[in-house]
Amino acid sequence: MIRYFVLYYKRLGGDRLNFEGFDFFENDENLKQRIESLYSQNRQPHAIVIEGAVEQRCEKLATFLTMRAVCRAENKPCGKCEQCIKAREQAHPDIYYAQPEKKSQIYSIEQMRSIIENASIRPNEADIKIFVFRSAEKRLTPVVQNSFLKLLEEPPQNCLFLLLCQNSRGLLNTVLSRCTVIKIKGEPNFYEDSLDLAVEVAEGTIAPSEWQLLAALSQFSDRKKADETLAILTEIFRDCIAVVNGIDTIMNKQLAEKLSKRITTGMALQLVEVTEIARRKIPQNVNMELLSAFLCGEYRRIIWQR
Repeated sequence: MIRYFVLYYKRLGGDRLNFEGFDFFENDENLKQRIESLYSQNRQPHAIVIEGAVEQRCEKLATFLTMRAVCRAENKPCGKCEQCIKAREQAHPDIYYAQPEKKSQIYSIEQMRSIIENASIRPNEADIKIFVFRSAEKRLTPVVQNSFLKLLEEPPQNCLFLLLCQNSRGLLNTVLSRCTVIKIKGEPNFYEDSLDLAVEVAEGTIAPSEWQLLAALSQFSDRKKADETLAILTEIFRDCIAVVNGIDTIMNKQLAEKLSKRITTGMALQLVEVTEIARRKIPQNVNMELLSAFLCGEYRRIIWQR
């Protein structure tokens, strides 16, 4: 059995971790201790796989780690310095979020070659470069993962790679053995009315007529409920991919099987991306009617495109 706890460390300064202001650690003392152990003895792993059923929690931990990596305060991350703010807003020039190909929704071999080349270039502002791969187990094909191996084996100085996934079994064992795997416990915890609405929207996406989808999306008047419903939808669309690949589902297996008869893996990845875009617009005081119309148009375009 592969020992996933293989660590490749780089020397860092003697800074302390600061968990204040990061509420997702409050109810998970084990996760907090796990993170503290990673940065003990003034060392840092160069590659981390963040595995969790709830995508939002994985994203939050990734943000915490990127902020910690670029922060120059004694207690990292301080959350207040320019470096932390840029990292939190995903606007830091030394933090690269890999973007999948628009059509295939995977990370291409050309993109990985560009990342490998970029990793050897010195950082712009921080003392480290960070590369983040979302949905790594779905978007990194075996061929691309193999091209990534040499970089993981002999990483340039001061580089950090974050691979976010729901199920690390989708990654090659040769990749996992060169990474530190952090598993975030916990199942999605949603209100029942948000669950019901998410199912209604999901079923509306595959209905021949768009009126069912419009009727469901018209209930997005409350921002908090809309945000939670979209979070559930993200998991539902990811379950479509899981069903096709024989992986355990997170939400409703029966619904995922029903949706997967009409929604391909490529479509599901596009649906996830559009849903994530919509969620990011909610805190920006977007008009909710316009947001609903945007989602309806995009969902219909993706699933019913000819």
